[in-house]
Amino acid sequence: MSKDESKEKEFDDVSEISAESLALSAWSEEGEHRETWTGKFDFFLSALGYAVGLGAVWRFPYLCYRNGGGVFLIPYFFFLVLVGIPLVFLELSVGQFTSTGPLTCWRMVPIFRGVGLSMNIVNGYLSIYYNMIIAYSLYYLVLSFTSKLPWETCNPKWASPNCVDDYSPSKFTFTSCLDFNSTLKCPNGKCFNLTTLDGGVASCNMNETLLNMVGWWNPTFPSQDYWNKVILQKSSGIEESGTIVWQLIVALIVAWIIVFAMVIKGIHVSGKIVYFTSLFPYVVLLILGIRGWLLPGAWKGIKFYIYPDFSRLSDVKVWYDAATQIFFTLSVSYGGLVALSSYNKFNNDVLRDGIFVSISNCLTSVFAGFVVFGFIGYLSHTTGQEIKDVIQAGQGLSFIVYPYAVTTIKGAPFWSILFFVMMLILGLDTMMASVETTITSVLDVAPFLKRTSLRRYLTITAICVIFFLIGILFTTKSGTYWVELFDSYPGGWAVFIVGALEAISVSWFYGFNNMKKDIELMIGRRYTKHKIFNIWFVLWAVITPGLLIVLVVLAFKDLSILKIGDYTFPYWTHILGEFMTASTLGGFVIWAIWIAIDTVFRKKKPILSLFRPDYEKWRPKKAYHYDAMLLAHGLSPKRVPSKKNLKAFDNASFQGEARF
Repeated sequence: MSKDESKEKEFDDVSEISAESLALSAWSEEGEHRETWTGKFDFFLSALGYAVGLGAVWRFPYLCYRNGGGVFLIPYFFFLVLVGIPLVFLELSVGQFTSTGPLTCWRMVPIFRGVGLSMNIVNGYLSIYYNMIIAYSLYYLVLSFTSKLPWETCNPKWASPNCVDDYSPSKFTFTSCLDFNSTLKCPNGKCFNLTTLDGGVASCNMNETLLNMVGWWNPTFPSQDYWNKVILQKSSGIEESGTIVWQLIVALIVAWIIVFAMVIKGIHVSGKIVYFTSLFPYVVLLILGIRGWLLPGAWKGIKFYIYPDFSRLSDVKVWYDAATQIFFTLSVSYGGLVALSSYNKFNNDVLRDGIFVSISNCLTSVFAGFVVFGFIGYLSHTTGQEIKDVIQAGQGLSFIVYPYAVTTIKGAPFWSILFFVMMLILGLDTMMASVETTITSVLDVAPFLKRTSLRRYLTITAICVIFFLIGILFTTKSGTYWVELFDSYPGGWAVFIVGALEAISVSWFYGFNNMKKDIELMIGRRYTKHKIFNIWFVLWAVITPGLLIVLVVLAFKDLSILKIGDYTFPYWTHILGEFMTASTLGGFVIWAIWIAIDTVFRKKKPILSLFRPDYEKWRPKKAYHYDAMLLAHGLSPKRVPSKKNLKAFDNASFQGEARF
């Protein structure tokens, strides 16, 4: 077999066009060579690890609790099928077909190229703050290597008056303290009888030996005070930045060193790391789950998790939260899926991988909910409090609720180590792919940076250092407020618009039939020959963008100031947060304005040319795949094919025109 024939073999096996019928030789061009995954499961595990992140542990279970328990799964899987899977399949197809990252791949229609820039912007926001959460996990992991966890009891050095570490029935009673005619609610979390022991009127300023205590109305776990006072050294608000917490900046440095070591050698190394980092968290989740489900009260938490409150389905907020979680969980419109799939071989079964990654990801979130609520039920049973008084959102669930829960279990340090190792690995998987997305985009737009190993290493180093320097903000005493701000805003309504633009650009302007031909070149006709494949047109053209536009409208109707616990963020942070959200969309808008001005005034071309397919820029990386694409679209290839070649493509039934 000739060299040219061997190069074409991977394509021919799928597209049913033989090497003899094509006889197209590869031509070389700048940057044509690209790394590809070397193992059979490298891509699948990388995409799975990227998508299955910390949100499965600390975000999804809380959203289920807040939105009606098990009934939340109805809108969750609704958006998985109608929004999540279609966009995952689309992004993986675009990345694999072009073999380029998000910044340079969205070229099928000139006006939409800014979609890739928007992806990189929101991915940049994620990369900046996400590693701080990994740093927290590292910090806790180091502290867990001890015979007694430091947050097990209320230490007078850092404990607040509300701190309670003994929840035995003989020493602790929880009460709402809402009967103001007979009880006194004090700021230290205690509730007293309104009448003193000697018959007088009680006051919170009196000596407690004179008061008749009813119970606690606002107790705090030792882990909560430890988190706020020791780990974060938390200030009173975001305006009070305070000094840098040196332990946190050391943890952040170590976190970035680990990420740097994982990406510096490229996908040949990171593709092997994921065999451990993607699978080990499932082992840990199962071990933690078995331990948690055997604890007293676990069923109470699980019942609370899965018991459906169907009345909540009429609440628009429930549907909005479900859609937001799908985007966050699957990392849709963040660019990572495009970047990872760009290293696939051209004939990889991208449809199969897209569906499997999406479903596996969401099932993992559901499974993690059973694990988390098992421990929450146990904690509720132990403390005598209701589930609603125990559970916390986001950082509180991972760094307050669970850390205290393990202190009440025999062998607490071991369970703490296991949990934070899982948190660390889950975070690193996502972080590695997020940084790789930025690296891929930079090297694709400036290929001269990867001509030598030194240039590539320096580029990767610069990217990591820049992200780290910006992230120093999160190591100050007000850093946790900034983490919440970055976590809440950039991935908001603008990401929905980016997702809608992805679907619209392909189905309305490039044309579904054209995209179908391109997919056929990659995976053949074993899927596309069936009429059911046209469901993707209905999804990409109507259902997916339609639902996303509705969600954007709902988001604008509920633009409220961020509130975490009892703390309400100042109004200026809301303005800043919405600016961050809008800046995500700014990538598309700025590009569209620039290309329109350049096309009309400099190139003197009609504005409609920006809305037509561009077969010069939109193309596979390898020349013989590009020639096959041109023939499939009825265009002249780079090399003139023989009559046998033309007959082969004619028999392939490549028909259809673009929308414009």
